[in-house]
Amino acid sequence: MIASLKSELQKIWTVRSTYAVLLFSFILMGIFAFWVEGFKAGDGSKALIDPTKLAGLLSDAITNLAFWGGFVGILSMTHEYRYNTIMYTLTASRSRSKSLLAKILAVSIFAVLFAIFVSVFATALMYLGLTVKGLTLSHQTIPADLIWRVLFEGWASSMLGLLLAVLIRVQVGAIAAFFVIPVAIEPLAGLILKDNRIYLPFLALQQVTHLEGGAAGRVLSHGRAALVVGVYLVIGWIVAWILFLRRDAS
Repeated sequence: MIASLKSELQKIWTVRSTYAVLLFSFILMGIFAFWVEGFKAGDGSKALIDPTKLAGLLSDAITNLAFWGGFVGILSMTHEYRYNTIMYTLTASRSRSKSLLAKILAVSIFAVLFAIFVSVFATALMYLGLTVKGLTLSHQTIPADLIWRVLFEGWASSMLGLLLAVLIRVQVGAIAAFFVIPVAIEPLAGLILKDNRIYLPFLALQQVTHLEGGAAGRVLSHGRAALVVGVYLVIGWIVAWILFLRRDAS
């Protein structure tokens, strides 16, 4: 199991797409954290005296960039099907279950590190922008539960991406589903579900770090939103595990 986990981690950190995602995320943080939230924040602006500005930045940063962490999770699985290296992965382990578990653990480790990367650099770049402009931010209040919420959203987004990759197996299809479901399918489903749309997976995930986004002002608490996402992941992974055991690797 340890050998499989090390192998999966090595796969993630030795492909160019992982570093491309990290670089692209850093550039986006430079634009929004450094430029918009830092350098362009006007002197005397209400934002500078807002004690929740930093907490809002962290929530927005992980919500907007968690998709790219999920993108890495998708590629880590679909690359193997695309280039047929999945055969080597499965034959290197005595159990398909262990191979799948190693993949889940490896992507989970990356997702947590990615969430930390986003949080640290978004904060640093915002303060750098303020410093360059000669501005000072007021004393900030960080909710005690924000850390677990940021880490959970980053992790869950990657797990949803990996789940779609295991179920679909085709790289283009998994990426398209990961993009289309929250952008198009859930909004359309929300027209039918109305107030209950807050229980859709990606919308529930957004509510882990935000209280906005509910239908007609109705929202889930952070803990309940995380529980809803967790239920989707548990059920989804049970189905994915069964299919992974029974379907051909090719």
